[in-house]
Amino acid sequence: MFSFIKKLDRHDKQALFTCFFAFFCNGTLALMMGSVMPDLKAAYNLSDTTSGVFISAHSAGNLIAGLVSGLVPLWLGQKRSIFLLSGLAFVGYLMTTIAGWPAWLFLAFLLIGFGRGSVSNFDNRMVNQLSGGSPAASNLLHSCFAVGAILTPLMFLVLRNTFSWQVGVGYVILLGCISLFNMARMQLKNDRPSPKDKQNSTLVFLKNPSFLILAAMMFCYLCSEYAINGWLVTYIQNKENLLADLAASGSNAVSYSQTMASLLWVVMLVGRLTCAMLSSKVSQKIMMMVSSIGVAIFYALMLSSTTMTMVTISVAGLGLCMAGICPMIYSDAAIFTNTYPLATSLILGIGSAGAILMPTIVGSLAEAYGFTGGMSAILVTVVLLVVFSVLNVVVKTRKPVIQ
Repeated sequence: MFSFIKKLDRHDKQALFTCFFAFFCNGTLALMMGSVMPDLKAAYNLSDTTSGVFISAHSAGNLIAGLVSGLVPLWLGQKRSIFLLSGLAFVGYLMTTIAGWPAWLFLAFLLIGFGRGSVSNFDNRMVNQLSGGSPAASNLLHSCFAVGAILTPLMFLVLRNTFSWQVGVGYVILLGCISLFNMARMQLKNDRPSPKDKQNSTLVFLKNPSFLILAAMMFCYLCSEYAINGWLVTYIQNKENLLADLAASGSNAVSYSQTMASLLWVVMLVGRLTCAMLSSKVSQKIMMMVSSIGVAIFYALMLSSTTMTMVTISVAGLGLCMAGICPMIYSDAAIFTNTYPLATSLILGIGSAGAILMPTIVGSLAEAYGFTGGMSAILVTVVLLVVFSVLNVVVKTRKPVIQ
């Protein structure tokens, strides 16, 4: 599983581990949104629809980053670009602790998304290049994301209860400073790609059916993941039948919902490490298809569950099945991303486009039909994910022709 690391020199290993830590920080950034949202709503008197718009603003920032962050290195270089762009995410979270004007918070979440998207673009492309597109490397990278996601709800809960929610947000800002320090010390080969090389700016891969299927899978997956991460804590705290069961057992809804957010990522970590071990024995296309079917089953089960036991089982199964899908999409797309630098930007951008829409839809439907009705909208993209994962197995992969 770790054989690809042994082939790297000292500077490449440093770059690899910098990417791993930056993705750990990306996990904290992602889960902090769902953890802090109830406090933001209470502190600044926000509606569910407005909160959903902020989550969508984060996704919009991701989309912009996908389109822009692949081009900026042509002028600033990769190291300087990722240092400057990733720092925007931590500036955004700092802004959430200062004021609650809707336009101010919209800008804050936009910056958070832009910073996160820039790191996703850089890390996935760099790890694919360093490892030669190894599925194990991609799953390990995304396992670091899962570790950050696991710790965040628990750290936030402790800091919030001990001090304040603003101190909880300070946790991710501190990690950001460490990540920026690591990035400043990187030594990258070919740090400044040539703007004159057409291969660095071409979009010819968009004509390839295999790439389009993978992009559609990323669209559906990120649409589902972002909405689930953004609304899971709030959904559990507003599910009436479940609240009755929690009250009967003497459990606290706030603590239970934050624990479920962490559980989701604990099992995702286990799943990604498992996928990394299985990647040399089982086709990742088959694993993605089976995982997508599992996501559909467990998500439907979660929506219909009204007891702590069934919700816990559903969340655990959902996380286990979601675990390897995103990293394996990136790994499967390595034949494109390692040939065309903008392929990573586009696959991230297309995925982010789907993630922009769904959180707002969930928030709007929740106000009209309750959170179960709002969260049910995610089933549409989950079913489409199953369809495209089947096509990814059935349609023969066409390798890109270098032009």
